[in-house]
Amino acid sequence: MEPLCSIECASTWLPTATRSKQVTPFTTKLRHEQTRDVKSSIIEIIKEGKSDETWSVEIAEPMNDIKETHSKTVTHLLSLVSFARNIETESPIIVLSRDGAALCGVFCAVYNLIQQLTMDEEIDVFSVVRLLQTRRLELCSTLEEYQLIQEALQSYIKSCENIYYNQ
Repeated sequence: MEPLCSIECASTWLPTATRSKQVTPFTTKLRHEQTRDVKSSIIEIIKEGKSDETWSVEIAEPMNDIKETHSKTVTHLLSLVSFARNIETESPIIVLSRDGAALCGVFCAVYNLIQQLTMDEEIDVFSVVRLLQTRRLELCSTLEEYQLIQEALQSYIKSCENIYYNQ
């Protein structure tokens, strides 16, 4: 039995503009929301008690089903990476997927590899994925996920000028 099969998107368990969510001793409220290629929500988390502590997190959720085709998945993945790289926030960014795992590892790998390419002008896919797997073994555990990482990086590199690469 798939425990998350009935969840269509994060909106079923995140607060809305009209309704906050409470899990004692925390209350979450939606502070801001905007939608483009990526649905971006700023959630305020309030710990109730003697001194109310407050945290903010930025939640990014792809707007489309990113399991449609490889080319659409690559496009959505790169738009999510672009969103995460260009957002101006002091809050942590949380990237959601419907089942909590599908493509989160691919996103983390592509994001880190693009940062590595920007800083070091070279990338090592295996080392980046292996480093991610030291924290969470399931991340990027299939050949399809590795291929998706490679396709996303190729697409990113081809879209950039002044980057030399071997085909």
